[in-house]
Amino acid sequence: MSANGKRVAVVLSGGGANGAYEVGVLKALMSGKSHVTGYQPLDPDIITGTSIGALNAAFLVSQWDEYGPATSVGHLERFWFQELAGGVRSNGVFRLRGNPLELLDPGCYVPNPLNPILRLLADGGFLAWEGLQRFVNLLQRADGASLERRLVQLVDISLLVDLSPLESTLRKLDYTAIQRSRKWLKVAATNWATGDLRIFWNHDMTDEFGPLALRASAAVPGIFPPAVLGAQPFVDGSVLMNTPLSLAIHAGAEILHVIYLDPDVSSIPLARIPETYSTMQRMSQISWAAAYNADIAAAERINRTLGALEAARTKLKLDDAAIEMLQEMAQVRRPQDRAPFRVLTIHRYHPRDPLAGELSFLNFDPHRIESLIERGYRDAIYHDDTESQDVHPQPDAAEDPSRRFNPRRVIS
Repeated sequence: MSANGKRVAVVLSGGGANGAYEVGVLKALMSGKSHVTGYQPLDPDIITGTSIGALNAAFLVSQWDEYGPATSVGHLERFWFQELAGGVRSNGVFRLRGNPLELLDPGCYVPNPLNPILRLLADGGFLAWEGLQRFVNLLQRADGASLERRLVQLVDISLLVDLSPLESTLRKLDYTAIQRSRKWLKVAATNWATGDLRIFWNHDMTDEFGPLALRASAAVPGIFPPAVLGAQPFVDGSVLMNTPLSLAIHAGAEILHVIYLDPDVSSIPLARIPETYSTMQRMSQISWAAAYNADIAAAERINRTLGALEAARTKLKLDDAAIEMLQEMAQVRRPQDRAPFRVLTIHRYHPRDPLAGELSFLNFDPHRIESLIERGYRDAIYHDDTESQDVHPQPDAAEDPSRRFNPRRVIS
């Protein structure tokens, strides 16, 4: 909670390996190195996340009560290097099934020299079984599908991706600490069967269910296989909400630090030669930006409306009942809510240009992870309210001398 008693939230978006950028921003904010927090360690009440942002959020909440902000984010940075970072054959998130190059990696033979061969045999059996099922489906017409459709159904890239490294990594979090924490955790995932958004809270983070919830939030459709919770398949929360800003607002946050990993769409160059992946990726980025910008616009509308209502209260001497009625009419207070929306301050952190590589979200190379953390750290230190289009209670809030950025005060 901030010094003035306002509820504070951190909002973390999805983006795979690019989530290391979030670690850098958090490192600056939570170690008191950024002017945005008045050079005081950030102490949020609410942490929301989607996909890799969900993992970052859950890890922080698991550490916070025991270690505090600076040490917790230091542990998160170490977790990335020790557990997540690595090459295609050795990272803590995924491995490619049937990859013969594993036989050339000396590290794969430790501690059991037979491990690479056994994995290759298991991968062959898995892919053969899946291929057989698809071949049988090709020959049948039970579902009435055309031959063309059944041919398309033969292709499933997610079959080549083994998420057992991620499942092992997720089990290393302290889920009991998450359940007991004073910090609110909200993790978003998408029900793949119904299309509904599912929110997981602290109480959902049991030793058995917690890893599944985080795995569900990170299951990129078409690339990572869905996570099955009960009888329902769940996939990446970014399908519906890549940056879970509204979750934090509806939880009562008044000051929000939002970290997302995509630059402005206008800053992303068009492919010289259009191809399927870049086209689909740009569609996703446009969709995510539209949803996020809608949330930002809603926050600005709330601020303007509440400002106008406060002016009306002062000039017309309205009582609380009249103000409540006006808030409901202006849709900044719903009858079913116990409390109205409050004036919002939103600090926005994101890279100014695209993070290199169209498959960068799968690139967990340690050197790249280190570079992204450093980039996020510097961006948070040199954060510019105007350039980032932060949301403030009044239009002139950015001109408040107490908020003005002074580079001489930067602590490196």
